[in-house]
Amino acid sequence: MLVLIQILVAVYYLAINVYSFLLLRAQKNAECDGDCSKVRDGSIFIAAILGGAAGVYVAMFVFKYRLRSLLLMVFMPVLIVLNIYLIIVGFAHNFWVITDMP
Repeated sequence: MLVLIQILVAVYYLAINVYSFLLLRAQKNAECDGDCSKVRDGSIFIAAILGGAAGVYVAMFVFKYRLRSLLLMVFMPVLIVLNIYLIIVGFAHNFWVITDMP
């Protein structure tokens, strides 16, 4: 059971990073087309907080987009470290398994 949960967490982390990458690409494409109402910055921050900070940070460099945004350039590496820390703590201490069941 523990292995299944760990696999699900790894798949979730990979999926949220791919989603974040595609979200930033959609925002760049919307801005190039002149339609700024498609993807907002709040969506990007929420995806980053939920575990997709690495995807946003990589997409910023791949698409050469928003590199002058000081908030993103400082906030995303901090969130990457926080996301990795939470995953390491979760895997090391079996955080997702309840062991106090009677």
